[in-house]
Amino acid sequence: MMLRRRRPVPPALREAFGGFRRTAERVEEAKAALLLGVPSGRAPRLPLAEALAGFENGLGEAAGLMPAWRRPEASEPWEACSCALAEAGRRAARLRLEGSPTGYEELAPALGELLDPLDAFDAAAGWFRRNGA
Repeated sequence: MMLRRRRPVPPALREAFGGFRRTAERVEEAKAALLLGVPSGRAPRLPLAEALAGFENGLGEAAGLMPAWRRPEASEPWEACSCALAEAGRRAARLRLEGSPTGYEELAPALGELLDPLDAFDAAAGWFRRNGA
């Protein structure tokens, strides 16, 4: 059996991955803040407006971290994630301005719609893995 030698990761890509990781962590924290607004019989939850504010704040912080990983080598995933943050922010603002869904049956799909664009961060993580970071 022949073992393949792993290629060295270029320093610029390694730096980009570090910035991506910090940004993605903030996105995960924003998602967790939003999910605190989902009614649950097991634990007290935040009012939806407060959870939505935490989500939007987290998206803003993540957007502020985006320049840390903007590199020509990672332009495709960077652009996708940048667009995802903007779209999730637009959707959150629309939900905030148009009123809150009533009941879990309306809330769950509305929150899912807010989170959908952020799948770009999962795709970007896969891109970094495929490229050796």
